[in-house]
Amino acid sequence: MDFKDLAILNVLYEEKNIKKAADRLFLSQPAISYRIQQLEKEWGTTILIRGNKGVQFTDQGEYLVEHSKKLLMETEKMIEGLQSMNEEIQGTLKLGVSNNFSLYKLPAMLSSFMTSFPKVKIQLKTGLGHEVMRLLHEGDIHIGIESAGYRWTEQKILIDKDNLCLISRDPVTIDDLPNLPLIYVPIAAIKGVMNRWWIKRFSAPPHIIMETDYVETCKRMVLSGLGVAFVPAFCLNSQDPLHVIDLNTVSGDQLHMQSWMNYRESSMNLSIVRAFVEFVMRA
Repeated sequence: MDFKDLAILNVLYEEKNIKKAADRLFLSQPAISYRIQQLEKEWGTTILIRGNKGVQFTDQGEYLVEHSKKLLMETEKMIEGLQSMNEEIQGTLKLGVSNNFSLYKLPAMLSSFMTSFPKVKIQLKTGLGHEVMRLLHEGDIHIGIESAGYRWTEQKILIDKDNLCLISRDPVTIDDLPNLPLIYVPIAAIKGVMNRWWIKRFSAPPHIIMETDYVETCKRMVLSGLGVAFVPAFCLNSQDPLHVIDLNTVSGDQLHMQSWMNYRESSMNLSIVRAFVEFVMRA
């Protein structure tokens, strides 16, 4: 069993479908079936059972997958360690980034970083903030960037701060809010700040007519005249035909959404992680 077989086993276990696994691995279905058959012959056991709706792993197959994951992780650590010994920064940086940050902030950040380090490859996973932190806890990524300030006991660095705004298609005032239809973005980064702000300003609850996890979707709904919304300033540009009001606390301070970079201190032993962390902190 070689490294490619380990990858096939793990992807097939995740997908439970040979076609989907083949698509992810850029292999043909017959090639995957052949490798599984060869493994079954080599180990003298049945690894999986094929059915009309996909594949199911046997107890022996589950055992192989469990141990292959450990072997894959150890192999990746070995490769990363060797790459860190080179003077030139190279290798694969595994990033987990929250959806909205990855859409509005990350492209320019990565473009600049990869101009400085052209031999670096990026393995990017996006999702909600709590999904990013789960990937970090499980060791699937080197660095997690999220905007909710999730609890993390190792390195956590504030890398960005943006105003929160009220957006609308037509002119409105803050005092109008309790009577206006609200398109709500219930991600933790916005939800906590807005809930506390609303309670201090109004006695009536907001009139929420729609919820979406994506700020860009929210903007489109507002542009269609369906309601107003609270969004971070970084998602707006001068071409948006929107009315924008910066939000302030009762004492006059602006409301902000913060973004954080999370990583393990031990990851700084990898030159590629150290290069990215130092690059972001300089930016």
